[in-house]
Amino acid sequence: ELCGRNAGVGLARKIGFDRALERLDFGGAPPLLISLDADTLVRPDYLQAISSHFAQSSAGAAVIPFCHQLGASPAEQDAIDRYELYLRAHLLGLTLARSPYAFHTIGSAMACRAEAYARMGGMNRRQAGEDFYFLQQLAKTCGVGQLQGTLISPSARPSARTPFGTGPSVARHMAGDVTAVQFYPPQPFRVLGRWLELVESEWDSGGQRLLDEAERVCPHLAGFLDTEGFVVTWKKICDNHRHRHRRLKGFHDWFDGLKTTRLIHHLCAGPWPRVEPEAALPPLLDWAGLGAARGVAGQLQLLRIAQHGQAELLPNASETGQA
Repeated sequence: ELCGRNAGVGLARKIGFDRALERLDFGGAPPLLISLDADTLVRPDYLQAISSHFAQSSAGAAVIPFCHQLGASPAEQDAIDRYELYLRAHLLGLTLARSPYAFHTIGSAMACRAEAYARMGGMNRRQAGEDFYFLQQLAKTCGVGQLQGTLISPSARPSARTPFGTGPSVARHMAGDVTAVQFYPPQPFRVLGRWLELVESEWDSGGQRLLDEAERVCPHLAGFLDTEGFVVTWKKICDNHRHRHRRLKGFHDWFDGLKTTRLIHHLCAGPWPRVEPEAALPPLLDWAGLGAARGVAGQLQLLRIAQHGQAELLPNASETGQA
């Protein structure tokens, strides 16, 4: 049962974390659990940066800055650059929309307090996406912070270990699949941002009024919310939480990272289909006030610096063969 056919990378992480949990010393400094893949490279300051972060942060979990390793060939380099740019463009959109789930979800780039791990119920057993669900639950129960001061380098190689994610996307792109890595246009993030702002400002309104206002923002948004049973759910949230802070917390626990992703997919399946990076990035960068950058390499470097704030740790374009 433990190692059935549906077991995957989530199970591997769970076994490691659960076994460690039994052996940690909770009598001194709060112990930490750190997730890392065997083919991921770290820097000498890796453990010290993690320790320093949790000594200062009130959040129970953290995501760690990353930059993929060099590809083994120009084709592999092109594929991993495009995929990492996709991840960073998605994060930028969520950040601009002011989503509380605006953080990277990369299994080799996360850490948490052992107490927080136990409190949120532990790692799931998913074949892929285990990091997404793990960090989402940590965000709901103890918060997720952005660590600084170090950089990890996940592998760039194609892989079939998981049904989706970095490895399969790189492999599909290298095989000539033009749909392997397509980007979300900025419009769905603008709709998401207006929806989150609406709930923040109208937190004491009824569910039907919020749904009517969502219709004015975007009919496709209202249709999605109606399908998700928002009006009934909002009434339950309001009945359980009278104060603004608790009510908004209840809303974001319901409208979580998964529902956010589903809304974006819904909007992309409707009025705003996915596009190439040449169409997606310029308006996103302009919205963020980051200025212009040429090509995938320039845009990737710009977002690495903007999202990690550690230009001195990052390779430049000439070092990665992207000049």
